[in-house]
Amino acid sequence: MFDLNGLNWLMSHTSANPTTSVPVGLARLSLAVVCGLGLGAIRVRGIRLGVSGVLFSSLIFGQFGLTVDKPVLEFLRDFALIIFIYAVGLQVGPGFLTSLRAEGLRLNILSIIAVALGAVFTAIVVRMVGMPREIAAGLYAGAYTTTPGLAAGQEALRHTFSVNADLANAAVLSTGVAYTITYPFGVVGPSLVIVMLRRLFRVNVEEEVRELAAKELSRRPKFESIEFKVTDANYAGKALRDHVLVRSKGVMFSRLWRDNAVIVPNGDTEVRVGDVYRAFGPQRELGDVVRAMGQPTEFDFDTATGGVRRDEFIVTRTRVLRRNLRELDLIRRMGVTITRVTRSGVDLVADASLKLQFGDRVTAVGPDVGLKALERELGNCPDTLNRPQLVPIFLGIVLGVIVGSIPIKIPGLSTTLRLGLAGGPMLVAIVLSQLGNVGSVVWYMPVAANQLFRDFGLAVFLACVGLRAGENFTQRIVQSGGLGFILWGAAITVIPVFLVGAVARVMFKMNFVTLSGWVSGAMTSSPALLFAGDVTRSESVSVAYASVAPLAMLTPIVCAQLLVILLTP
Repeated sequence: MFDLNGLNWLMSHTSANPTTSVPVGLARLSLAVVCGLGLGAIRVRGIRLGVSGVLFSSLIFGQFGLTVDKPVLEFLRDFALIIFIYAVGLQVGPGFLTSLRAEGLRLNILSIIAVALGAVFTAIVVRMVGMPREIAAGLYAGAYTTTPGLAAGQEALRHTFSVNADLANAAVLSTGVAYTITYPFGVVGPSLVIVMLRRLFRVNVEEEVRELAAKELSRRPKFESIEFKVTDANYAGKALRDHVLVRSKGVMFSRLWRDNAVIVPNGDTEVRVGDVYRAFGPQRELGDVVRAMGQPTEFDFDTATGGVRRDEFIVTRTRVLRRNLRELDLIRRMGVTITRVTRSGVDLVADASLKLQFGDRVTAVGPDVGLKALERELGNCPDTLNRPQLVPIFLGIVLGVIVGSIPIKIPGLSTTLRLGLAGGPMLVAIVLSQLGNVGSVVWYMPVAANQLFRDFGLAVFLACVGLRAGENFTQRIVQSGGLGFILWGAAITVIPVFLVGAVARVMFKMNFVTLSGWVSGAMTSSPALLFAGDVTRSESVSVAYASVAPLAMLTPIVCAQLLVILLTP
């Protein structure tokens, strides 16, 4: 027969005994996470809560008194937040600067406007309706489902009420309650905005997808390889490096058939009529080079003799990092040429200025001896990619906490801002991921490990917030006018991003696929990203999301603190 003693102990235990309070608290928190993840897996009309379901399950636990000792809860909350934010920073960091270029700059400006407009709207609502001003940060953070924003706002409240611990705790708790009340619509609101924009502009999704694909193809041309024979005598007698056409088109020559043998060409190789080359590069530019120098041929390098073959390696050795291919001088040293480098799923032409990064997948052509030497130099140890290094993680967290604690003086304000436990680790992670490595310390986290860190940190943080705010939750909703919170929170969620999205569509003719990804990224909403992917059936929504997500996560950190500083007496 099933023994209920353990379950009764878990459900009815109080914190009177410090010896058992921590184990019981951890068990309750873990059970809340399990229930929340089960709730988040349920899909309703294409939308599911995911990890966000933990917030709602922990609210129920808190309402029934199944909570955790406050000191333990606060420590777990802060540490989980740091883990989550740091992992997010490492994920988005490598593409952060790239996202600010070209169209990414416009998308980021629009996202900052939408996020800042939401803060302004929140301030107006709080003043107009007469809500307690200390809850503004929670109202805003819940409407935008910004976990870093909530943490930053609560930290600012602690500094504001530092002389009175009771006032500080009450303000932090009220902010958490406002966050939990407005959060549910904040989860589904961005998806609603996408639907509203689609219907307002009568979007034909399939047509938008085709237009975007054509635009992407012209901006990011497809790479391919081709074999061709040199027939134009005007190109004979010169070294490859001296041909302006070859240099300007970004085309690589990986193999050469000459005198019944396959060799690896280099910049000093003199072009001769009758040479057969295998070339690799952008489709259009490659066609220009082939048409100018000769004509395509059906020659099969894979069956030709000559001891030259193709192989792929993964960069896992730190001594080659941040060194460009010109410095490595592989052709002279090993007789090997690198034809392409694949980084984060994107093919790059291996020109002389390209610098290798940890985890790059390198395609090389050369003799067996040279390829083996290259393998030793690059490392080529896939297991290293799948093994997280703990020293960079904890060192980065230390630096993030330090940076987040630095006060920032802003002219016109009587108090200072801090990036805090939310902004500091994220900013440090972005900078370190751009740096890549310092000696043997590499700021690289495997994809699976990064996903685990993010989900674990976010789940524990949301559980702590829910358990803390869940105590007497229904009573607080009734006393504070929770229905008004829900309605105003919904307005804060929808109106700013809808207005900016409509302007982007009208003024900039933004493609609906990009617009859907932008809405998801500006609101940092994973459920909305999944919904946008289901609606458009396009992976391009993720590109727009990734372009704006880093700044969209950082901006609410500042906005939430400004709401506290400007509104709290």
